[in-house]
Amino acid sequence: MIINIDREPKYSLYYIGGIILELLNKNHKISIENLYKNVKVMIDENLHIDFLYYSLDWLYILSLIKVNENKVMLC
Repeated sequence: MIINIDREPKYSLYYIGGIILELLNKNHKISIENLYKNVKVMIDENLHIDFLYYSLDWLYILSLIKVNENKVMLC
């Protein structure tokens, strides 16, 4: 992965992925809408949904999460 030095670190996939995993450790199953709302509260209200989707894709490729019926859960 290429690191973008022009973007703030809070928008990196690593950081957002860590926040997602932290939220999933507390709630083992959460809807994508609620996950987005919680991540926005923890990181930045101006966070674009694309960052969440990219982070979810990255965590899915690593086999850390699965998505079933609009719910995200830990593997």
